[in-house]
Amino acid sequence: MEHRTEEEQVAALKQWWKDNGNSLIIGVGLALALVFGWKMYQQNVENTKSAASALYQQLLEVALEPTATEETASSIEFIASKLKSEYEDTEYATFSALFLAKNAVGKKDLEGAEVELRWILANNPDSSLAPLVKGRLARVLDRQGKQEEAFALLDAKNAGTYAAIYLEIKGDIYHRAGDLENAKASYVEAYKAMKQAGVQRPMLTLKMADLGLTEEGA
Repeated sequence: MEHRTEEEQVAALKQWWKDNGNSLIIGVGLALALVFGWKMYQQNVENTKSAASALYQQLLEVALEPTATEETASSIEFIASKLKSEYEDTEYATFSALFLAKNAVGKKDLEGAEVELRWILANNPDSSLAPLVKGRLARVLDRQGKQEEAFALLDAKNAGTYAAIYLEIKGDIYHRAGDLENAKASYVEAYKAMKQAGVQRPMLTLKMADLGLTEEGA
């Protein structure tokens, strides 16, 4: 009876394996594929970050050379473009575009600067640097006479810690346009926001003083 029970158990096991073996093998295979796939993905992410970091380090080394030449400028353009094209999802690509935008402004190439800044917002809209980029883009647009586009970027109500900076930039735009009343109002709001946040910006105080405003009156 015991022997027959063992035989029955073996037969039942064989039947179970016949019914479920293939699905079990497939399930184990999928599990292993997911584990190894995830590990490969993580390794690829790390390799990408390391490669992008090394390339950005090269960019900084070239940019910080004491004597700037045409060859230096070409190297900067090449490395930055490579970072943007091959590592566009990394912060290093964002840093490179910011670098190129700054250089473009230095060369008075405002259209080129706008292109770089818009590239960041289009490719990395969730970057922690996006609010900073919007502020810089607003200044570039203002210099091109695109004040309405600039103001559209400066939504201080939803800017979080950048609210005061956005208000100051608005004041600068109004001031450049000769709209002193709105400039004063924006500077005062910027000052209040900064005071509430517990930060100081001496330059803002100077701008206010230039328009006859005092910290006490703000």
